[in-house]
Amino acid sequence: MSKFAEKLRRTYTGSTPSMGFRKSAETELPPLLLIANLTKANVTEAKVLAGEVDAAIVNSGDINAKSFGQLAKASGDIPLGIFLESDAKSETVKSFELGSDFVVFGLRTPLEAVNKEGPGKILKIDPSLDQGLARAINALPLQVDGVLVNGEESLITIERLLIYRRFAELLDKPLLITLGSSVTSDELKSLYEAGVNGLMLSEGFPVEAFAELKKTIAGLSKTAKRRIKGTALLPRLGGQLEAETEEEEEEEV
Repeated sequence: MSKFAEKLRRTYTGSTPSMGFRKSAETELPPLLLIANLTKANVTEAKVLAGEVDAAIVNSGDINAKSFGQLAKASGDIPLGIFLESDAKSETVKSFELGSDFVVFGLRTPLEAVNKEGPGKILKIDPSLDQGLARAINALPLQVDGVLVNGEESLITIERLLIYRRFAELLDKPLLITLGSSVTSDELKSLYEAGVNGLMLSEGFPVEAFAELKKTIAGLSKTAKRRIKGTALLPRLGGQLEAETEEEEEEEV
């Protein structure tokens, strides 16, 4: 099973493994997952970043079996995925054959090419995607482990924040976004409260910025609240209603 897909699931549901009573770095996941793009990174940089992120990714157009293997080895236990830059079936098949832990693909990717066991599957969508299509993702005949809202902006605008919040409400899957530059602690808090579960950082993101970003994210567990969706009221025996609210509730983390 994909290690990154499992991390996403646990971050989304807030669950931890139930084996034993001792906590470890493996059971304690951050409020927001960090994914580094290693496309332009060398082996040394990959080793450094592996200690600061929860997963890494490379662009499909700039990778071959040899370089992918080198980066995977340098990343150690950090899951390494592939970001498909083309919807061509041949490129998708090639990416699966490299043995990546997860794959990011678009809506026009052939179903046959990605409907396979093994790697985690992250579906890439545009911010302008119709709400009806976004909601339909929940019923796809394909295992989708998370949804990435593609497109980088230099600033976290109010419009962008509203878009993230809306997708978080429509989807029953973890939500990831792309991030092209450093953000403030207040912006991170707003992203977390909007329902974002992971940050996919752009190529060339300053190596020295990862440690500070990781530290800021860790602080969210003490200060931020995430709005979680409730469900409809359900009838119980005796004519009473079980209060699963239709309104969103705030969950303190």
